[in-house]
Amino acid sequence: MEVRLGNGIHLPGCALRLDPRRKASLAVVSHAHSDHAGWHSVTIATFATMDLMKARKPVPSGCTLIELDYGEPYETEHARITLLPAGHILGSAQVLVESEEGSLLYTGDFKRSQSLTCEEAAFAKVGTLVMECTFGHPRYAFPPVEQVRESILAYCRQSLSEGESPALLAYSLGKSQELLALLAGSGMEVVVHRAVGVMSAVYEKHGVDLGRYSVWNGKNHAGKVLIIPPGSRASSQMIEKSRSVVISGWAIDSGAIYRHRAQAAFPLSDHADHGELIEHVEETEAKKIYTVHGFTEEFASDLRVLGFDALALGGGNQLELFR
Repeated sequence: MEVRLGNGIHLPGCALRLDPRRKASLAVVSHAHSDHAGWHSVTIATFATMDLMKARKPVPSGCTLIELDYGEPYETEHARITLLPAGHILGSAQVLVESEEGSLLYTGDFKRSQSLTCEEAAFAKVGTLVMECTFGHPRYAFPPVEQVRESILAYCRQSLSEGESPALLAYSLGKSQELLALLAGSGMEVVVHRAVGVMSAVYEKHGVDLGRYSVWNGKNHAGKVLIIPPGSRASSQMIEKSRSVVISGWAIDSGAIYRHRAQAAFPLSDHADHGELIEHVEETEAKKIYTVHGFTEEFASDLRVLGFDALALGGGNQLELFR
């Protein structure tokens, strides 16, 4: 299947774009993070992704919305489109495209480890795989997720016992809801930034239990865990009796604490690590792999060493002759 990079992933033979940034005639939106989401003339996405997008930006007039359940095929003139769970955030989807040219799976952002707030990632056996590789470098090997969760809870309890509120820096969509689900039932009270509350309401609409929490008013965090977006980092450093805590896959880097000027950092990721990326490639049995987003050239090179036909979409590949 012909694959091009330009305003998202372009499948010209299917007259389809995947995660385009600019308005397209027909597009699939894999999930609701702002670097992937957008309204198009015809927009295909899961019900949850549509609701999360609507919570941030109204649907423009003239847009046709095609809302799909996981596993529900949608036929266009040129292809059949099926959305599969991606495990990244609520509603996130991998896109299976089948046409006369063959079969393709686009992962979008995905995670294979277990989540507290969204569906476990699936896979499909296809001819072509287009995969994100945000953490496609061998140094990104995350510790077991249960271990990371326990470390976060322990740090929060210790901070509170010492009279300081842990300010967990996490994206308002996805990571914040994972933290709310983790803290639910812990006995610790939680306050969240308003933006976190808006996204959390959509999760709860779709049946995700996030426990009890209240919205932060700038003063009501004493004795409680605070969850705020990283964009609020500067203000979090000025919050009285608080400790800034980075919650991100990038926390595995040794300099994360200093780079973010935080007191602690925990590698809780909503992306697959290097080993999980390879596992996904193996399970799909794809004959051709294109890498996008992240360590594209490095990961494509790793795959070629393992015997796969892999290229970084968009070029820049250094093809090895003797390896």
